[in-house]
Amino acid sequence: MTVSKVVGAFICVGISLLPAAQAGSWTGSERLDRARSGLAATPVGDLIYVGGGAAAGDPANSFEVFDTARESWQPLPSLPMGLISFSMAAIGNQIFVAGGYSADDPGEPHKEVWAYDTQAAAWKQKASMPTARAAHAMVAVGGKLYVVGGSGKEPGKVLVYDPGTDAWRSAAALPKPRRALALATDGRKIFAVGGIAPDGSVSGALDAFDPSSGTWTALPPMPSPRGALTAGFIKGQLHVIGGATWKPLKTYASHDVFNTSTRTWNKEDPLPSARQGLASGVASDQLWVFGGGSGAGVFGMFTASDAVDVYKP
Repeated sequence: MTVSKVVGAFICVGISLLPAAQAGSWTGSERLDRARSGLAATPVGDLIYVGGGAAAGDPANSFEVFDTARESWQPLPSLPMGLISFSMAAIGNQIFVAGGYSADDPGEPHKEVWAYDTQAAAWKQKASMPTARAAHAMVAVGGKLYVVGGSGKEPGKVLVYDPGTDAWRSAAALPKPRRALALATDGRKIFAVGGIAPDGSVSGALDAFDPSSGTWTALPPMPSPRGALTAGFIKGQLHVIGGATWKPLKTYASHDVFNTSTRTWNKEDPLPSARQGLASGVASDQLWVFGGGSGAGVFGMFTASDAVDVYKP
């Protein structure tokens, strides 16, 4: 497989600006085992599970856990296959991995789903998504998984997985379909931000989904539209980090914070280095950011980073 095929696959990967509401800062932490962009991560308590991604080569099958209290890494049984632009989320003692691109069939999204049992330390295949997805996002709310956006057939559909029945169903479609978006939850609602629209333009849209009512609500858009970004909730506020635009070709270190109570955006301290295709997880009210690439577009993988940075409010 050539590097050019992987790169191609990855690509298919009222505002109120107020002073920062809190004085936070970024510091560096123990780095990844290798530089990677297009990786995924999910937190479980003080632990953050991280896997996949790629630099100038095939997607990695790396899977490890980061202990945020000790700032140390522990390797775990590898992903079932090397993946990039996939999604990861946790329910109980299971870490779910869904979709993405692999070296086996470059440019074609996958629909397979696996779960890693943290007690048995083993992977098990689960029911596949109804349609293949890549450059999508996934979160867990109320014991179910929600897959939003991405590339593939019918990417506007929201897919919902119930681990109790090992079955998928559809929910209300994302109002503004897009790929390479970020997804985060406050434990009650799901927030989809940014991404790349079907026409290739970069979106700043912020949409909130209420699983209890099954409805979407449009919220004030992000100040600087971009895709291939990451997001997480800290103390009731949505933190949106990094990303890139394609016209112009630019990578961002931007750190925008949305207050869900006042529905306003604030600027916070930027990421130490501009990156896109990065992953993140929140633990102990701190946001941990992993990897990503400093170059936009096709340069993302060739400029992959092994950096791990933590934002402390």
